Parts: sequence; C-alpha cells; structure tokens
Amino acid sequence: MESSLITEDVKLGLLIFTIFIVAIIAFWPLMTVFIWAIAVAVALLPIQKKLRGIVKPSVSATFITVTVLLLILLIMSLAASLLVNNQKHIADMALSMITGLQHTRFSAFLPSFSEAQLNNFDQTLNELMVKAILSLTGNIMQILLSIIIFFLSLSMLLYYGDTIWNTATGAFSEKLLNAVCRLSEITENTIYSLIVVQISAAVIAFALAIPFFYFLGYGDILLFSSLIGFAMLIPLIGAQLMILLLALYFLSLGDIRGVLAMLFIGYPLLSGWIDFYYRPVMMGKKVAVHPVVMMIGIFAGVPFMGIVGFILGPVLIALVVTGYKILADEEFAQKGCTRTS
Repeated sequence: MESSLITEDVKLGLLIFTIFIVAIIAFWPLMTVFIWAIAVAVALLPIQKKLRGIVKPSVSATFITVTVLLLILLIMSLAASLLVNNQKHIADMALSMITGLQHTRFSAFLPSFSEAQLNNFDQTLNELMVKAILSLTGNIMQILLSIIIFFLSLSMLLYYGDTIWNTATGAFSEKLLNAVCRLSEITENTIYSLIVVQISAAVIAFALAIPFFYFLGYGDILLFSSLIGFAMLIPLIGAQLMILLLALYFLSLGDIRGVLAMLFIGYPLLSGWIDFYYRPVMMGKKVAVHPVVMMIGIFAGVPFMGIVGFILGPVLIALVVTGYKILADEEFAQKGCTRTS
C-alpha cells in the first residue's frame, strides 16, 4: 500500500488554513473593523512593550485601549462642539453660497431648496445633517457592535500580540524567519507612519491656517482653521474639499481676491505640500521607500479599496518593494556578489 504523498503536517496546515478562510468569509462584513484594529494595535505595540515593563500586560493593554477610546471621543466632541457653537454662522455661509451662486455656472451643482426652506435655513441645515448622519450610520445596532468589536479586538491584540507572533513564526526556518521579520518591520513602520503622519498633518494644517485666515481678513479664524484641521484627518479628499467649499463661499460673496488667495495660496500652503511632499517624504524616511512609490500607495489605496485602503494601499506597496529587495539580496548572495546600494 502506497504511503500518502501528503504528510500529516501538511494536512493539519490545510485544515487550519481552511478554518481561517471560512472564518474570513463568514465575518467578511467586519473585515474593515478587524483591519483597523490590527493597524492601531501595530502602531501602539511599542507603547505596550514599554508599559508592560511597569505594570501587568493586561493593565497596560486596557489602559491603552481606554486612552484611544477617550481620544476618539475627545476629537468627536470637539468637532460636534465646533458645529453646534457655530451652527448659525455655518448656516449663513451655506445660505450665502446657495443664493450667491444660483445664477452662475455652479448652479447645476447646487441642491434645490424651496422658498420656505431658504427662509428658515437653520432648521433646513439641521434636518440635512440629521439625514446625513442617519445615512452614514445605517443600522445603529450594527455600528455599535462594530465599535465594541473594534475595541475588544484592539485590547486582545495588544495583550496577545507577541504570543500570536511567536506562535505563528515558531516553526519557520531561519531564512524564512529573517524574511518575515523584515516584512513585519516594514509593515509596522508603515502603519505607524500612516497614523502619526496623518495626525501631525492635521495639526500642521491647523497651525498654518491660523495666520493664513488672519491675513485674509475674514475673521472667524478659529472656525476656518478648525475646519481645515478636522478635514485633513479625512484621507485624500478632506482638506481639498474644504478648501474648495471655502473658495466657493468667497466666490458667492463676490470676493475674487479671496477666491484666488484660497486656490493659489491656501491650497499649496494648507494641503498641497502636505499631501505631495510632507506625507510621502516622512513616510518614505520611516519605511525606506521612495516618496513617489509611497504616494502611489496613498493615492491609489482609498479610491480602489475604500477607507481601509488608507492602510492597505501603502502597506502593500511597502511590502512589494521590500519583497523585491529580499529577492534581490538573495540572488546576489547566491551569485557571491555584494550589493553596493
């Protein structure tokens, strides 16, 4: 009787792999939540490693998770407070844009409102905001469950991250382990850079917006600067969309100088150089990947993969470049050559 060509270890591996595939298919609607939980956990693992030398790993993981939750709530509270405290002024700006652009070429892009809605535009804007929030949230219960799963996953990944890694790589050969470690390191650096650079970009845009709007002379400096800063947190389109809206607002007022300043000074200063220079260069330094290559990952990820593409796009680009370097190093080593770069 012939012995099976498939060893028991291979059979076990196939069984585990099948279980993972079935689980991924079953929980596919939650993959975005899991990916973001993994990304945040990877970015925060250095902090977890430092804290667990002081307190128990369970305590440090819980502390970091609660801190992340509080920071998110703080940012959301600040954004909500900004909208509520400036609700009338924002409504006046929107009404000015609608009435000022009605008889221009931009009228085709404006929503249509009845005379009654325009006369009571504060209430109209509130109703539109409520509808927008409801359309984004969809099933409230599903959103709440997703948030709970995110923070539970984040806590468990912080606590068991090293154990999971050691178990997964324990049977690897030295050669394979070295390659996997290089890929893991580049992934960690990329994710860390994405999150840190994104937050720092928002802070920089907010700080630069203060003198810009001061010299522009419109007042409401803090409101305009905060709108730019919060918009920068939205990958790719946030700041650009806000700058366009402000330019249209100035156009509705008939201020051509403000429009030109917003487009030709505001955009390069508050968004252009951050998106096309600061972000890719800072990430390129951290992950040792050319800034142009990182830019491809950043600007191609979100349109083709949704919000999760903000993480997956640059990570996949960085892995492709690193994988190529690993193969190139191996090829040079086999031929007995020494790389000069």
